[in-house]
Amino acid sequence: MPLIKPVMNQQLDIALSQLEPSATSFEQSTSKICLRQTSLTDALSWAHYQNEHDRLYYVNNKQHTLSLYMSGGYETHRTDVNSGFGAPGKFCLMPKDSESHWQLGQTQQFMHLYFSDDYLKQLALKVFDIDPRMLQLPELTFTNDAATEALFRHCMATSDWQSGDDHLAMEQVTNTILVSMLQNMGITKLTTAVKGGLSPKVAALVCDYMQANFHRQVYLAELADLAQLSEYHFCRMFKQSMAQTPQAYLLAVRIEQVKLRVCNGQVSMADIALQCGFANQSHMGRYFKKLVGISPRQYRNLSSS
Repeated sequence: MPLIKPVMNQQLDIALSQLEPSATSFEQSTSKICLRQTSLTDALSWAHYQNEHDRLYYVNNKQHTLSLYMSGGYETHRTDVNSGFGAPGKFCLMPKDSESHWQLGQTQQFMHLYFSDDYLKQLALKVFDIDPRMLQLPELTFTNDAATEALFRHCMATSDWQSGDDHLAMEQVTNTILVSMLQNMGITKLTTAVKGGLSPKVAALVCDYMQANFHRQVYLAELADLAQLSEYHFCRMFKQSMAQTPQAYLLAVRIEQVKLRVCNGQVSMADIALQCGFANQSHMGRYFKKLVGISPRQYRNLSSS
């Protein structure tokens, strides 16, 4: 008789496990439908999904995700925390390296904005002068923000994602959404002290030097000498302070100069490449497409239209 109860409990556990569907990853979900998607740059991309009656988990390995419920979601909730339920207009913010588990109900549509950690930190530094080391994204579930929702619905949702004509406008709106998120979702400058990185004076000196010499080859040794550091320590501390490597910063400066000259329209692409420190037009075009998402010629056409 003493053996009956454990055996019965074991059989009950097996029965319950058979009734409860196992969770699948968001990427491998067979019920998920991707209605459209687009990559604006290497650091920014969008996707519009539909899903229903699914049990899944979501893991961010490479980027942060800001998600808005466009419709439905009333029966959707997280199973790993006490989250309440979704609804149209609800946001979820899943930082890089976070994991969440979900039970989905009836049909829902939602849009995802994917953005890299370095991109957000560079934007926060540029707009709010927030030290990149002090910016940490919280995990948010089913929060509201009317201003950011309006940008999702009335700007991004109505854009033609497949047309290159809307590319620059979409990138601008995306940046505005990220700025709005930083302003309105409780993501503020931290008060804890930070260590490492370049002093503000040295960082400004090095950046000004690259701004003034973007047209030629700038050697790492030159920058390290300005900072009075070894090349290794300079690179590490520059990345801590600026959320990008010295090479990436110099490339961004050159691309901004290319934009100015391309919009002027009076100089050939080959000459612009040489003026901005690139080896040739092909070299310029490859990196321009990587950072801006379109070619220099497409950028000229869109800027003049």
